[in-house]
Amino acid sequence: MKKLLKRIAPWALALTLLPACDSGFQELNQDPTEANEIAPEFLFSTVELGAAQTRYEAWRVNLIYGSAMVQRLAQTWWAGDKYTFNEDWSTALWNVAYSGNGTNWRAQLKHLTDMLAIVANDPNTVNQQAAGRILRVFIFSRLTDVYGDLPYFDAGKGFIDQYYTPKYEAQSAVIDDMLKELEEAVASFDASKPTFGSADLIYGGDIGRWQKFGNSLMLRIALRLVKADPAKAQQWAQKTVARGVMESNDDFAMIQQDSGPSTGPAGVNSNANSKVFSVDNPKLTDTFVNWMKAANDPRLTIYGAVLKDGQVITDPAVQKGMPNGQDANTIQSDPSWSGSFDDYSQPYPMLRDLDDPIFFQTYAEVAFMRAEAGLRGWTGDDPATFYAKGVRAAMHYLTLYDANGGADISDADIDAYLTANPYDPSRAMEQINTQYWAAVFLNGIEAWCNWRRTGYPLLSPVNWPGNVTNGTIPRRMTYPTSEEILNADNFKEVLSLQGSNEFTTHVWWDK
Repeated sequence: MKKLLKRIAPWALALTLLPACDSGFQELNQDPTEANEIAPEFLFSTVELGAAQTRYEAWRVNLIYGSAMVQRLAQTWWAGDKYTFNEDWSTALWNVAYSGNGTNWRAQLKHLTDMLAIVANDPNTVNQQAAGRILRVFIFSRLTDVYGDLPYFDAGKGFIDQYYTPKYEAQSAVIDDMLKELEEAVASFDASKPTFGSADLIYGGDIGRWQKFGNSLMLRIALRLVKADPAKAQQWAQKTVARGVMESNDDFAMIQQDSGPSTGPAGVNSNANSKVFSVDNPKLTDTFVNWMKAANDPRLTIYGAVLKDGQVITDPAVQKGMPNGQDANTIQSDPSWSGSFDDYSQPYPMLRDLDDPIFFQTYAEVAFMRAEAGLRGWTGDDPATFYAKGVRAAMHYLTLYDANGGADISDADIDAYLTANPYDPSRAMEQINTQYWAAVFLNGIEAWCNWRRTGYPLLSPVNWPGNVTNGTIPRRMTYPTSEEILNADNFKEVLSLQGSNEFTTHVWWDK
């Protein structure tokens, strides 16, 4: 893996020399055929690394907003737990995915569009096409979850088609096409044809696991529809479960990162969250810590620790979460204030290594979604069984953070937890989705999306002075204001259809 990543780094540097090609705002004077000079496998590897995020957008959208809004991490100067607005932070995921935010190798959609054009219409590249289509859906599903309506069919075509003002598509249309793309891509894999092999940083060219990921991503998108179109949600949930989703922790989609330099092209393969933690020092919230303490959750000693006087203290009796929605001054008037920020729990050092994995989707998430689908009567899955499978998978996968076994949770401890916290039919929906929230600890975007979809866990909003939501948890991030100038007609149209460009506007599936 590390040898491959070292091979990719020069290509990532080479990609920075190509013209930036975002959702279409920069005039290009390049021959469209020039993209063929970059081998498709290196474009694909670069997009996979980009999808794992860099420190820039991971810090802003995933942590400052995503994780803070759902009350798992807090920091005195962050905006997410106070519902205040910072355009650079809110738009970071958009800017990177579409344009690279000034660093061309990060322009995921541009490079993926180029790669798919290179391998198109060749029967020998059906597996590369299929993996690329699934990865494209993953990137777009995250974008539309965060922003709503967006450039989709025309996105990334500035370099190939010189199309610089892409139309915004309704989220309903985007979701319909993503489901179609996943269904077709999964069905098109051919074991007799070549794959990306070792250039595929997620599955190493394993067709079977790509198919399970495609179906599992389909299930995630299907469940996003439970409020907007429950009949369609049921239809796709039934279809995906029947066709085969992730079955164990061996199946989930992840990239094992590397401990290279933390900045510049050579650092694109380092864990983005860990790079944030190396320069920022967020705390676990009291909401999260108290929830784990109440259930004697063994993950507390892996998720968090008090780092004080050179010691790493994991004892639950000592751990304490920071209150949500406080700055450095107001927190000192809180009854829990002890006189030192060091007394609050932080992400455990084992979860802060540069070579820690980044997870796109885990089996624990899939198990909880199957539990919910069974609870709704959509499938024959027993919700109690898949609730237990989800909890077990969520605790076992933490071993991937430490090769020396420091993050292991024993089967005996998991059994004891499930005995003390059994599946309860009277509050099953809350229970399943609160466990989902806990299972995706460092994936703040997914936790926030699932909270908007289900309303769980039950969170108490704050009402910080100057917040822009009237004291309610944000429902979306905002488009860049540059869109109003550079893509004016399409920008006006999307606001007339989706609603104002504000945190309080609900995306279509959240209405």
